[in-house]
Amino acid sequence: MPSILGSIRNGFLKFFGDLKVFPYPLFLLYDPGSYQVKGDDIRRLISTVEPGDILIRGYKNYLDGYFIPGHFSHAGLYLGEVKDINLHLTEKGKEFYREGEQMVIHSMAEGVFMEDVINFCRCDFLIVVRRNKRTEPNLDLSKDNPAIFTKALSSLGEGYDFKFDFSEYHNMSCTEFVYYCCEEYISKYNVYLKQKRALFAKIEAIIPDDFVTEEFDIVFQSKSVKQEKLDKIISKNRADKRL
Repeated sequence: MPSILGSIRNGFLKFFGDLKVFPYPLFLLYDPGSYQVKGDDIRRLISTVEPGDILIRGYKNYLDGYFIPGHFSHAGLYLGEVKDINLHLTEKGKEFYREGEQMVIHSMAEGVFMEDVINFCRCDFLIVVRRNKRTEPNLDLSKDNPAIFTKALSSLGEGYDFKFDFSEYHNMSCTEFVYYCCEEYISKYNVYLKQKRALFAKIEAIIPDDFVTEEFDIVFQSKSVKQEKLDKIISKNRADKRL
């Protein structure tokens, strides 16, 4: 049976092992959980995701989550394999161009960039939504995906839209970027501009939760995403459905 001193020592070492140190500026962060999307989730996603899918993720305890309405806080577009022969599709974003077998393109504070899907999975909540013939009876991805692929790569290097202004696409937030790439079909999936309150102001925008609709197929959800939460978001978007 461990002694009292032994138990205190073990508890302290466990606490000490969960501390993160940030030297600039110097402060300590206690983080015992790390990301909730784990390796088995990522393996399932890799075997499931297809080009043209929309990836929607969220985090626990990040400051920006308190300013972004909804459960999820970010969205990206899955491209699949990107080769060097596609480099001509981008002009000013060549430094952001990355080759790879399973690439995601999305917009963050740095602007529109690409990264491996495994990097994108470093989060706490993650789902993937996909188009379907239930919503689009004449769906032909072999015709649509190349246009979406081209539109996405041509946007590499665009700046981030901190104003969330959907009236123009020179700079784009994460949801603006996905909306822009998919605007030829996205309204069929009950995704459209809605009045939101963000950063103490009312704006016409789309938030990541708005992509969680009953018209899309949810083809993947991490174990950390509770079905009750998804049902609640879908129900809200159904109630807000544009007639």
